[in-house]
Amino acid sequence: MISPFSPLRKGLVMCVSGPSGVGKGTVISAVLSRKTAVAHSISITTRSPRPGEQEGVSYYFRSKAEFEQMLAQGDILEHDFYCDHYYGTPRQPLIEKVSQGIDVLMDITVPGSMTVMKNYPEAITLFLLPPSFSELERRLRKRGTECETTVQKRLQKAWEEINMAHHFKYVVVNDHLEQTVDRILAVVEAEHCRYVRQSGIESIVLSK
Repeated sequence: MISPFSPLRKGLVMCVSGPSGVGKGTVISAVLSRKTAVAHSISITTRSPRPGEQEGVSYYFRSKAEFEQMLAQGDILEHDFYCDHYYGTPRQPLIEKVSQGIDVLMDITVPGSMTVMKNYPEAITLFLLPPSFSELERRLRKRGTECETTVQKRLQKAWEEINMAHHFKYVVVNDHLEQTVDRILAVVEAEHCRYVRQSGIESIVLSK
């Protein structure tokens, strides 16, 4: 048994999902800036990079042919086809981080989280909600990177996804960034305190 005080204790996997425009990337970046013991699972996508996004930092950008080859080889843990593009989680980097005792945040689509729930029941699932649907639309349009047809597709998809929030273990409204980060970090700390993740801790305490 690995001691709960050991750096080799298994890390947590937290799936952060929510509708497009809710601010998942911004929230995760803020969490990482506040807690160095947490890593970000970088997803693979077949969409083009947006302004400011970097290969291997924001996403791994691959062609559809490359993505489908990785799928065939079993190198992707979960994936989704969203608004005409693939999104997925590379398997090996995630497994390595968790085995090293590092907590990992996954920025994935709602169907992606549903898949992880089945394939990795230990995962913590958290759904980010916008303060209102009109605010979500404002954030999407503020990007200015997509045509009206794509914006409408994202809004329709967002409506469907918000109605799936009840499947998730935690729900956080992303109204004020710092408060959102506080709540996510509180979830991480609470999950580490669960007995199932510290089985045998009483024996260690009594032996000292």
